[in-house]
Amino acid sequence: MGEQQIDIKVFGKPGCEYCKTTMKKFETFLDRWEIEDSKVALSFFDMETVDGLAEGAFYSVTKIPATVIEKQGEQLGFWHGQVPISKDFEKFFEELRPVSAVEIN
Repeated sequence: MGEQQIDIKVFGKPGCEYCKTTMKKFETFLDRWEIEDSKVALSFFDMETVDGLAEGAFYSVTKIPATVIEKQGEQLGFWHGQVPISKDFEKFFEELRPVSAVEIN
């Protein structure tokens, strides 16, 4: 059984600073933890477009930024109208972190 990909979906609008901060936070986190691109899909959904609104409606998004973290369709985390705190979501990525990136004490 191969490793399953984790999906990170950020809902927002292009001019929203909190939305940009949320995307940057995940980009920085994934880079710092050296998580391979093949293991995580980070997507931004523009709530000013039909596609973004449709996807947002599926997740009942009414405030931005909103973030959904899923694995195999199972929702692991959901933040609504706030920028997630790293320590609240990093547990979902522990198993994806390469051994080389983990500090050995």
